[in-house]
Amino acid sequence: MPSKPSTVTPRSGAFAPRVPRPAHAPRSSERAYRPAGDRATPHLPRIYVPRLRLWQRLDEAVEGSVTVLVAPSGAGKTLGVAGWLQRSGSARAGDAVWICADDSWTAERLDATLDGTAAPDEQGGMLPLVVIDDAHQLPPAALRRIDERLNVAPESMRVLLLSHWFLPLTRLVPELLGNFTFLRGDLLRLSDAESASLVSAHARTDDPRVVEAVTRHADGWCAAAVLTARDLSAAPDPVAAARQLAQDVTPIATRVAGEVFSTLTPRQRHLLLCIAGDGVISVPAAAHLSHDQHAGEILSELEDTGLLVMREDYRCPPAAPAAESPATGGFRVHPLLADVVQRRLAVGGVDAARARATVIRAVKLDIARGNLAEAFARLVRVGAPTEAADVLAQDGVRMVLNQCEHDDVGEFVRTQPEIVDHRPDIWFAIALDCWIRDDLEGARHWGDRLLAAQRRWSPSWLAGGPDGLDASIACVRLWRVALGLEPAYAAVGHAKRVVVASQTRPTVREANADVLPVLAAELGATQNWLGELTEAETSLTLAVSLSRSQGLAPLGVSALSHLAFTQYMRGRESACVELANEVLVAADGPGARTSRFVTVRAGLARLLARLLDVPSATGPAEAPVIDTCCHGADLCTRFWFRIWDARQAVLAGDVVEAQRILATPGESPHLTDDQLPEHLRVALLVERAFVATLASDRETLKSLHATLESLGAVGEAALVQGLRADRDGNRRGAAVAFEAASADATYSQPPTRALALACEAQLLDALGDPARSQDCLAEAISATEARRNASPFFGWARQGTPIATLLRRRVEGPATPWVHELAATAAGRPDVTAAYASTTATPRELGEVSQALAPPALSPREREVLNELARGATYADIAAALFVSENTVKTHVSSLYTKLAASRRSEALKIARSFHLL
Repeated sequence: MPSKPSTVTPRSGAFAPRVPRPAHAPRSSERAYRPAGDRATPHLPRIYVPRLRLWQRLDEAVEGSVTVLVAPSGAGKTLGVAGWLQRSGSARAGDAVWICADDSWTAERLDATLDGTAAPDEQGGMLPLVVIDDAHQLPPAALRRIDERLNVAPESMRVLLLSHWFLPLTRLVPELLGNFTFLRGDLLRLSDAESASLVSAHARTDDPRVVEAVTRHADGWCAAAVLTARDLSAAPDPVAAARQLAQDVTPIATRVAGEVFSTLTPRQRHLLLCIAGDGVISVPAAAHLSHDQHAGEILSELEDTGLLVMREDYRCPPAAPAAESPATGGFRVHPLLADVVQRRLAVGGVDAARARATVIRAVKLDIARGNLAEAFARLVRVGAPTEAADVLAQDGVRMVLNQCEHDDVGEFVRTQPEIVDHRPDIWFAIALDCWIRDDLEGARHWGDRLLAAQRRWSPSWLAGGPDGLDASIACVRLWRVALGLEPAYAAVGHAKRVVVASQTRPTVREANADVLPVLAAELGATQNWLGELTEAETSLTLAVSLSRSQGLAPLGVSALSHLAFTQYMRGRESACVELANEVLVAADGPGARTSRFVTVRAGLARLLARLLDVPSATGPAEAPVIDTCCHGADLCTRFWFRIWDARQAVLAGDVVEAQRILATPGESPHLTDDQLPEHLRVALLVERAFVATLASDRETLKSLHATLESLGAVGEAALVQGLRADRDGNRRGAAVAFEAASADATYSQPPTRALALACEAQLLDALGDPARSQDCLAEAISATEARRNASPFFGWARQGTPIATLLRRRVEGPATPWVHELAATAAGRPDVTAAYASTTATPRELGEVSQALAPPALSPREREVLNELARGATYADIAAALFVSENTVKTHVSSLYTKLAASRRSEALKIARSFHLL
């Protein structure tokens, strides 16, 4: 039986037309999909019986968007579909892509594969078929994505799912529409003729008594028929052995596979006992684990059955010879046989003890070479939990930080609770594993147990005794701060003392060597949240340095992503972009094990830093699309997501929605205004002030000014006071307030000083003082040039000279490239306050429009007329712009007034703004 490839593999071939190419799919000459690796579709064994009934149903079923084939392990799903692809000659099987599912197939990765195959052939035929083997192992998010596509865009995919059980997909409506087909496992039940052919080939006898006995006993189950026939082939009297099948009540899979295992040679059994839990294993790894240099030959012998061991074969590269030696590629033990082997290991015995000792010896070499995660998983699988716990205690932190997607530590905790309960020396590694995987309840549980155990062992540890310098305890306390379970400054102070002692005292340094990089990273993240940005930079830089020196690349990349936000909050947008780019490049590197949370954090920091830069002259701006999945305890990132969402709402023209986002903390109680650290609360209040300025919301500006004053943010309070005075038409008072704001700005983010200087420049020019205006403008330009933050030059002063006019005058003399970029961006554009004035409803307008009214449905022409009315155009202007008569314009205006329940232009525009129709 062949192997199941773990990567995406396309097959060439023709296929019949079915659906037109979706609008979003590339043309056939631009096909985007390519295999992630270069592996073949599963090979068929030497003894293979065509499954004609299955093939016929597949020909009919795969014309729909989703086909699900459900059958138990060993029923022959993989071989049946592989035979259909390779031998049926069906046009519908052409150009297939084969995927072996596991937990690495995230929704995003699956989307990329499906979108990459969303192109019909060059003759406009149906989409290529994507076969997903072991679909029951897909993560829930990936299954939800398939379900979404099935219900929203079924034409965008053609998928065949092979599963052990039925999948949670919407069935009724798609089935009625012909987009969904469910194939039951009885299609894979062997007929008597198929079973007879298979049994006679594997039993090496045509005796009808043997064939009939095996056929009756297997009851159509492919794997049971093959294993039983192979068992009888080794019996001295196959006919007598066949008669005994009727009296045996042991489960077929266990009994037959167990008997087959017993018929193997000692070397074959020893090899299987050593490798059965490893999934796909290479020949060198098999030789290493079994301490048998002939492991490749033994695996090739077992592979000849087509079922006991399956080759995970690689295609040869173009320059390589077409044939491979038996010692190349990888092998997988059949699940039925692997289950028997695991049972043998659990029961024990001489063979199991010998295999366990051999694997333990090999694992010690793995540990010496630094292959910790693989070594730990092998110890667990071979039934050596005590040795596995020793590895976790000695090197657990390094192992957790460098482990792959599969949660070996979590599985060990679930399967070995008694050992875990009596090993406090592994609790921190378990808590760290939970924390990294966003299992906050698990991290809290094991962290609390560690704290309780530490107090019990040494009551003086919190009083500054030797145990008070334990880096793991300090790290747990910082996690508790993020969860809101402990005061922040006490835990941060303790962590600082531990970091200093670990750098200055040799004994403490040695004790904390493994945990110190983690502590420095968590300390820096907490200091980011609290606003201790200079110290955060020091802590995170230390974390990056220690991670690189200790080979902890994932932790180093994570610390860099936090450091990117440190630079952003310090007003160093350019440095933020550089660090975020470094993180994202590292995350895309070969063999990278970067957490999704890290890439999301770095991506958000980069987008925030770039959002307020001038548009690139070399290409279009980056699309503001980002994954919003962040760690549950990453409060700083979650806060800036809130700011990002509000800014995106403003860019979309929905100022009211931006106000709602900024006023609503979301689900986390730690993100309410009164729970925010002062620097983030000030940033939020200033952000709300500028959005209120766009909405001409005087009362909100007044309230924000009072709150900022109570916080002691003098410069930021003066900035909001200036915005309020400008909104009220008090140019002189606004200019004075902006001058005070530029002199007393406290925080770097938002850029209060530069914002105040630019607004002051606008107002001073309008007041007849162009010289001072240009001085203020020059200071604002100088303050933003290194940061490349263009937000102060959007034109925030309603009563001042347009910012484009001031910048145009500036470039008439000697000017830096930054000034030219700003002037080019502002040229021909209104100030931001003017641009939003005609389309944003004021608080009074929102209050006057009845909330019971539903937004009216306007025709495209009525919307064009409404937009012209908002510009202040006359009926004649509108008629000329739309190439219609004035009478037609009047008809549209009359219809607009009726739908908006308005009697005049100003009232209609007020209602339209309230419903976001402008």
